[in-house]
Amino acid sequence: MGAVEFVALLLAGVGPVLALARWLRLPPTIALFGAGLAAGLIPGPAPMSVDPDLAIGLFLPPIIYAGTVRATPQLLRHVLLPGVITGVAVALTTILAVAGSAHWVLLPGLSWTGAVLLGVTASLFDTRLFQEADAHPHVPRTLADALKAREMASRIVALTALALALSTLRQNEAPAFGEAALTISWQWLGSALAGMAIGRSVLWLRDRAGPAPIEIAVSLATPYLGALAARGLDLSLAVVVIAAALTVSAARVNRETGEARSSAEARISAMAFWEEASLLLSSVLFFLAGLGLPGAVGELGSWPVWRAVAAVAGILALVLGIQWVGSLASTRLPPLRQALAEEGVSGRMTAAGVMAWASTRSVIGLVVVLSVPAAWPDGRPFAERELLLVVASGVILGSVLLQGLTLRRIIQGAKLSGRGQAKREEDRARQVATDARHEVGKDAVHPEGLAAERRALLGLREHDELGDEALRRLLREADLRKRASESDASPGAAPPNP
Repeated sequence: MGAVEFVALLLAGVGPVLALARWLRLPPTIALFGAGLAAGLIPGPAPMSVDPDLAIGLFLPPIIYAGTVRATPQLLRHVLLPGVITGVAVALTTILAVAGSAHWVLLPGLSWTGAVLLGVTASLFDTRLFQEADAHPHVPRTLADALKAREMASRIVALTALALALSTLRQNEAPAFGEAALTISWQWLGSALAGMAIGRSVLWLRDRAGPAPIEIAVSLATPYLGALAARGLDLSLAVVVIAAALTVSAARVNRETGEARSSAEARISAMAFWEEASLLLSSVLFFLAGLGLPGAVGELGSWPVWRAVAAVAGILALVLGIQWVGSLASTRLPPLRQALAEEGVSGRMTAAGVMAWASTRSVIGLVVVLSVPAAWPDGRPFAERELLLVVASGVILGSVLLQGLTLRRIIQGAKLSGRGQAKREEDRARQVATDARHEVGKDAVHPEGLAAERRALLGLREHDELGDEALRRLLREADLRKRASESDASPGAAPPNP
């Protein structure tokens, strides 16, 4: 089978595999990995391999953008201590601890470059399974916000470490401490400025794009423009894309007037588009990991399989322990401390356990491993690449399987005192939005009534009286009402025909 046929079969098969997994009540991740593994066990050469630059340039930008554009800048501000600062500390600790344990204990003889790459993979997590487990009604909303902020912080730290590790691998020389510090400072500051500039430029263009299909096509350019800027200016890809996504998210609605920047159709369609893009890209990555695993196991060489399995178990245990300690420390920081005020010591320990168990390893970790070049600069093969793929895939899949299958039960069994906070806030926000419309004397679909409603909702988010999930849901409901009231039900002019 050629590469073209394989790609077509892969894209055609993702949907049916996801549907089958839902019917069998299996985690979609495991089903996709299993399908890839089955394909990899078929005799004959692999139908395709993933180019390292392609893994970084094609898969990573939209996954980061899709996960960030759903959030608001207020999220990072309100949970700065238990979310952002704790996330940075936990990510750094995880990278160092996993790298040290892999180099000295779990995989003795592993190079420091390979060990750091494993640490980067292990430090990346996401909250997708936390969302799928319908966790928000059962935990304090502030706890969920802190997890989301930690997810973004971990991506920035981990992908910065990845850039340094790959630079070391390609140049066969580690940078000096001062040089590395200057590089990181430039990357973070310059990347934030570049991301905001890209976000503003894309918003300016989207204002003039016209129909929803074209506006969504412009939004698709955002993460890839960030990737090009990061590559051309030697910036941090994660920071550029996250800054661009937060800039777009913050400017969707004018906070002073309540007016939306784009049409209701564009906002509704864009939300669905990015959710679907994230799902498909994550699915393809898990399939490719399963596809490459049999070959990677066959190329382990002097590394026995039992040692790789032991390394997976050791890294998972270490990561969960670090997550729990970091989460326990964050329960003493505002505003999470206030949200858990009614909990005693045992309650805070339980909350920390929920946060640690909800932090499942991220599919981005697979991009980290797939981005590793196959050879050193002098042409010598990077023999540890296959080992890294086996261990990283095991860590990510073990986390998804172990934590994903039990997460819903653990969250519901924790019975934290702040459960139901998100529901109470959403109910109050609906009443506040209704009152705001009544004040201007307009109904639920009149432009002035919708603007008043949006201003009220954004005001609640500004004062941390409403979470991002509820805000996005309520704004979407307003968009649906607006769209339903319009006489033209078509999504706009069709895109240009080639």
